[in-house]
Amino acid sequence: TGNFDVDALLAEEYLTAPLRKHDLPPISDGGTAVVIATAAKAKEVCERPVWIRGLDHRIEIHQPGFRDLTESPSTRLAGEHAGVGDAKVDVAELSASFSHQEKILKTELGLGDDVDVNLSGGALAANPMMAVGLSRFAEAARQIQGGKHRAVAHATSGQALQQNLVGVLEGD
Repeated sequence: TGNFDVDALLAEEYLTAPLRKHDLPPISDGGTAVVIATAAKAKEVCERPVWIRGLDHRIEIHQPGFRDLTESPSTRLAGEHAGVGDAKVDVAELSASFSHQEKILKTELGLGDDVDVNLSGGALAANPMMAVGLSRFAEAARQIQGGKHRAVAHATSGQALQQNLVGVLEGD
């Protein structure tokens, strides 16, 4: 997010090829809390509750050398089982801590160019250790409370998108 000179970014030195500083997450500190309540309580205390419509977690083989790192079958499966493709998605918050991961995740989840991705800035804007995934869920919920209808939230851990949790959130 922001106005950057593409040529200047591409002229930066590699930290580790092919990644430059802007391709990596910042060192961040922070935390996230999410309150989960019954439907009755949520309607009582919240003007626009957010509903969890689907949730699934899948894992890849641990050893990166045994898998194709340009794809993420576990993300695709988690998305399918969580119901990502069941209806139009308005917004997605993806745990893409490295710039190339966003394209992989969008492809595996079947998210088209009409889906707003990481309006919060995502993990490349803030990467609170051990809370980045939950932060994606909180940011997706914030988008629904702000008027969006359906969101996909994604969390990952492990090496190179090894573990992937996908949630589908909706508003009324």
